[in-house]
Amino acid sequence: MKLRLKLFWFLNFFSVGIFGPYLAVYLYRKGFSGGQIGLFLGAMPIATIIFQPVWSYLSDTLQTRRLLLLIGSLGAGMTAVILGFIESYLATFLLGLFFAAMNAPLNTIITAIVLDYLEQIDEVNAFSLVRLWGSLGFAASSIIMGGLFLDQILTLFTWILAGVYLSLAVLSLLLPEGRQTFTYTGLKDLKILTENSKFTIFLLGSIFIGATFGIQNNYQTLFLQSLDASTWMIGFIVSFQALAEVPVMIAVPYLSKFLSLKWLILLGAILLPVRWFLYTFIRQPVWIIPTQLINGFAVVSFFVAAITFIDQSISPKWRATGQALYGTAMMGIGSGLGVYFAGIILDRFGVRNIWYLSFALGLVGLILIAIALSKHSPSNGDSER
Repeated sequence: MKLRLKLFWFLNFFSVGIFGPYLAVYLYRKGFSGGQIGLFLGAMPIATIIFQPVWSYLSDTLQTRRLLLLIGSLGAGMTAVILGFIESYLATFLLGLFFAAMNAPLNTIITAIVLDYLEQIDEVNAFSLVRLWGSLGFAASSIIMGGLFLDQILTLFTWILAGVYLSLAVLSLLLPEGRQTFTYTGLKDLKILTENSKFTIFLLGSIFIGATFGIQNNYQTLFLQSLDASTWMIGFIVSFQALAEVPVMIAVPYLSKFLSLKWLILLGAILLPVRWFLYTFIRQPVWIIPTQLINGFAVVSFFVAAITFIDQSISPKWRATGQALYGTAMMGIGSGLGVYFAGIILDRFGVRNIWYLSFALGLVGLILIAIALSKHSPSNGDSER
């Protein structure tokens, strides 16, 4: 079963490694302006904001996680196929919203499935060892797309993406379904999420952190092209940031013996603004490579340690819903706002200046995350479960 879960993570982030770094390039090659691209990339997370909590609420209450993964994967794959035949901006914009709505449940529901499974086999600290396969998938697809297919992106982008999602649809049928049963009393049960102050402040900080991740995911390739990086250099740099995550994720079970959950998260929150500040000085693409090492710690902080923090902060009956709210804050609201305002800056001031925006957003996120974590203790998390 672990192999299937790892393969799903691999393929899921294989798709992210395609549309994350290269969707903006695809849209740019189709002739859309920076403002149009920013609006498109900023609007897609709106669909995530709306649908991700809905998908996950249904996942928790109906316990039909495999079916929802199947629907989302098929919907995203078919939308990708149609996108390849569309030329007008309005149609592309609307399809992008639908694609985001279909893609919305994948990360949060597979996270809930993995957490359920690890809890059943008493290996709750092994999440990072499953999640690292997502990093490997991202690295593989980004280097393949950047190194082999960037020049043919207009013709191959949507077909490769569709193939990955259809593979996810088949695999979703082979995943375990949750075995825990809980009693639900309707939407009023969700008050435990809104009345939890540390959870709420953490979500607010995640919006600002997510904005910087969204900017980096969507505009780094354009930034590299502005530095005259070759296609192979672009593919290597984008994939290297994911490869840098792997050794850190392997080390998480050992690091957790010496660093508390609080400090594992704060480490990434501190390093991210440093990363964006360094970007403002880079004039040669090769110098981005060492800064990508920071990504390994940041991803572990916000996509491994933070997931554990969320899981400890709420009742297990709302496992998928809590992860959905975090994902919505981080890669929905945060990412959407980040890529939208970065698109405006791209048009008016050039791609380099988007990193000043990332730096400022990262500092605000750091402050809010630190406030939330100052309220956190393992005993509090356990008492709420």
